Amino acid sequence: MTVKTRRREFLKAALTMVPLAGGPTNLRASNPRASNPRVSNPRVSNPRAESDYLIVGAGSSGCALAYRLSEDPAVRVTLIEAGVSGEADPAITNPGTWPALLGSTYDWGYRTEPASGMGDRRLAFPRGKAHGGSSAINAMTFIRGDRRCFDRWRDLGNPGWGYDDVLPLFKRLERNETGASEYRGGDGPLAVSGCYDPHASHRAFLTAAVHAGYQSDARFDFNRPIPQGWAGYVQKNILDGRRHSAAAAFLVPAMARPNVEIRSRAHATRLLIEGTRVVGIEFLQDGRPQQLRAAREVIVSAGVIDSPALLMRSGIGPADHLKSHGIVVVADVPGVGGHLQDHLKLSVRWQGKTELPGSSVTAGLFTHSSALEASTVPADLQFYVGRGLDQPDPFVTITVSLTRPHSRGHVRLGSADPLAAPVITANYLQEAADVRALARGVQIARFIVEQAVYEPLRSEELEPGKATTSDSDLERFVRRAADTIYHGAGTCRMGPGSEPMAVVDPALRVRGVEGLRVADASIMPEVVNATTHAACVMIGEKAAALLKAG
Repeated sequence: MTVKTRRREFLKAALTMVPLAGGPTNLRASNPRASNPRVSNPRVSNPRAESDYLIVGAGSSGCALAYRLSEDPAVRVTLIEAGVSGEADPAITNPGTWPALLGSTYDWGYRTEPASGMGDRRLAFPRGKAHGGSSAINAMTFIRGDRRCFDRWRDLGNPGWGYDDVLPLFKRLERNETGASEYRGGDGPLAVSGCYDPHASHRAFLTAAVHAGYQSDARFDFNRPIPQGWAGYVQKNILDGRRHSAAAAFLVPAMARPNVEIRSRAHATRLLIEGTRVVGIEFLQDGRPQQLRAAREVIVSAGVIDSPALLMRSGIGPADHLKSHGIVVVADVPGVGGHLQDHLKLSVRWQGKTELPGSSVTAGLFTHSSALEASTVPADLQFYVGRGLDQPDPFVTITVSLTRPHSRGHVRLGSADPLAAPVITANYLQEAADVRALARGVQIARFIVEQAVYEPLRSEELEPGKATTSDSDLERFVRRAADTIYHGAGTCRMGPGSEPMAVVDPALRVRGVEGLRVADASIMPEVVNATTHAACVMIGEKAAALLKAG
């Protein structure tokens, strides 16, 4: 069935849609208790509900959330996921081939609008469309972020989200190969492992970092509270040589429970709302419109792009924008889709004198673009050496990522059509501070590779080239070469009632409606200064704790 036909079928059914009778189409047997109308939450009565909780999106947060909520056998949980399982597909499970997943059928295939700060380039904006969400297609790096990121969340009016509050959740979710410690978990569901097959450039980076004024340890723990100033090898979500995604860690064991169901290939189209209460979800599965209802709550964990898009299609968002698409406004929440943040990256590259072999290792370093900030705020630059790939590499490359961006973008609807891709206006490099920080990152990368230990490995500089030295030349290179590193956040930002652009409160409840929460990277008031997967799993853990607390 073509997209046009699916749209026609959906629109034809939308006005007359009723809950469908019969069993669900899913990857395993229907929950045998799904027809039981008993609801254990006395505040809500919804005898037509198939589940207590409906979770939209089986990504990093949604998988953890389903796993924790279903620990209570009396609680029925259903996940709605547009993708399918990749747990039997070597393309996903083989850690060394992950770049091939970007742009594949496991990727939503989104693109940004032309970015004026980047020469009007449109960037691919990968988002996972599979069990595990983006954790099924990412580079598997597991870093939480500086403790001051979470303390900043707390200080912005979100009690319960400071580092000391969330550290027990981080420890609970992980099974670190080094075992439990003051800062690490030893018996959680998600495997966190070191990689120790370095090639010559990894080893040279650690030695050169010392000569450049940093500290170095191959087994440095980047998940300590403040990880800046050290070079080491980052830990990854790899178990027994296979990717250990959120699906592998949380969803697969949860699906063994009789009170959990997942609807795969199910594209969420809108929330079902009665009055101001969200009571369920409407979705297309194999082109067929369906509905499910929740006895307790609906939790949207569809990610930084699709969570705000689903809210807006359902009438929750900026009123003027919704009206422009003919959408009835249920709740005027102006912050929905706003405050988009993302990490940018660019690579500094030299021609190699030798071919580097494939390796699972990624070496790294956190530092500041300005020495004046080093003791007061989290590091704003993260360096990567090697991406953990199977194939050999003829270059010496250091990739620098901007981890505390100042520029802000937004997500909007292109139309009311639920199958139309959202419009992503990232506004990359709109703030001069972001350009300066990345330019400084280029200079730091050069300084490290200019150390003598790299002499046997590197030849002439290819990108940006040794003639690129002036501030204006570096700015042009940054604007020409920068790209996303896929860490979007903030489009359903969390904040207190006094914050007019906050979408959810500190309990993750959506403003203006009842029975609805959001739990994923979109709730971050500010993006963490590291890869976002670890924080997203923690958000799923936190959401489960909040729901269990009532």
